[in-house]
Amino acid sequence: MSADKKKIKILIVDDIPEARENLKKLLAFEPDFEVVGTASTGREGLDLTREFLPDIILMDINMPDMDGITATNELRKALPYVGVIMMSVQGEAEYIRRAMAAGARDFLTKPPPAEELYATVRRVYEIQGDWRERVAIPGGAPSAGLPKIRLHQAGRETHVIAVYSPQGGVGKTTVATNVAAGLMLKEDTKVLLIDLDLQWGDVGVFLNLKPQATIVDLIKSVDDFDPDLAENVLLTHDSGLRVLLSPTRPEEAELVPPDKVPTLIEKLKGMFDFIVLDLPTALDPMALSIFDSAERIMLVVNPTLPSVKNTLALMTLLDRMEYPDNKTVLVVNRHSGDLERAKVNIAVASIEAKLKRTALGIVPMDERRI
Repeated sequence: MSADKKKIKILIVDDIPEARENLKKLLAFEPDFEVVGTASTGREGLDLTREFLPDIILMDINMPDMDGITATNELRKALPYVGVIMMSVQGEAEYIRRAMAAGARDFLTKPPPAEELYATVRRVYEIQGDWRERVAIPGGAPSAGLPKIRLHQAGRETHVIAVYSPQGGVGKTTVATNVAAGLMLKEDTKVLLIDLDLQWGDVGVFLNLKPQATIVDLIKSVDDFDPDLAENVLLTHDSGLRVLLSPTRPEEAELVPPDKVPTLIEKLKGMFDFIVLDLPTALDPMALSIFDSAERIMLVVNPTLPSVKNTLALMTLLDRMEYPDNKTVLVVNRHSGDLERAKVNIAVASIEAKLKRTALGIVPMDERRI
C-alpha cells in the first residue's frame, strides 16, 4: 500500500473478549485497515467513537449495559458519517431489519468469513464517503460537534419514471433495473429504484442485493419522514444505485398501505435526480395515483397479440386522462428481428401504429446479451 493512501480506521465493539481478539487478528492481515480500539459495551463504544473518530464500527447486537441497536441509534443521530456494521450469531430477518432500521449499513453473521468481512468493511467505507466529505474539517477529521445533517437537498429537481405493463412476464423489471442503472452513468447523478411489486418483487434478485431492509421499514414512519432513516433503509448496489426493496414475504404487503406509497415517493423527492418505480401489473388506485404524479410512464410491451391488446386497452384509458403526449413512452421488449422464424411476433411498425406511439427503445430477444 502506498504511504499516502488513507487507512480505514475500525473500532470493534463486542462483549466477548475472544470475539474481539479474533476480529482484530483477521483485520490485521489487510494493510489498508487499522483497528483503533476495542470496546465491550455499546456505551463504551460511543465514548471511544468520540475519542478515536473511526470510519467503521463492527458492532455486536447483544451486549450488556447498552446493546448494539441502542448504540447504533445514538450514532446515527450524533455521528452519521460513521459506518456501522452490525454483527450477530443470529442471522434471522428480524435481527437484520432491526439493525438496518437503527442505522447499520450492513449486517454480518458471526463469525464472519474473512473475505466477506474485508469486502463488507470496504463497501461500507465507500458508501460513507459522501458523508465524510460533507462533515470534513481542516485536517481531514470529521467534527463530532456538527449538527445532524439532512439528506434532503433543497432545489434538487427529481424526475419520477414509472415503469409499467398491464401484463406480467414481459420483462418490466429487466427494463426498470437497466433504466435506473443507465441513468447512473452520468457523473454525480443520484438515482433511486423502488420495487413496488409488494408481493412478488424481484428487483433484489436482479441486482443480487440481500433484503436487509425494505419499504416496510420506511412506510410506517412516512408521516413523520426522517431523511436520515431513509438513508439507512435504502440499499446500495455496487454501481452506486440506491434501492428500496419490496417486502421479503408476500403477506408483508399488507403492512404497506397503498395510499401511503405516493406520499413516500413525494417525501423522497429532493434526495435524488431520478426515481425509477417498478410497478406491479395491477391497475389499482396506487398505480393511478403514481401515473398522475410521474413525469414519465414507461410502458413495456412484448410483440405478442395479448401484450399489445392489453397495452392498447391501457393506452385508451390513459388518453382519457388527458396526459401530455410526451408523458407516456413505449419500450418493445423481446423483439425478434427474424419475423419469419418468430411467427408469433408482431412487427414493431404495426405495434407503433396500433398504439399511436413511436417506440423509445427496442430490446432484442437475446438472452445472452441481456
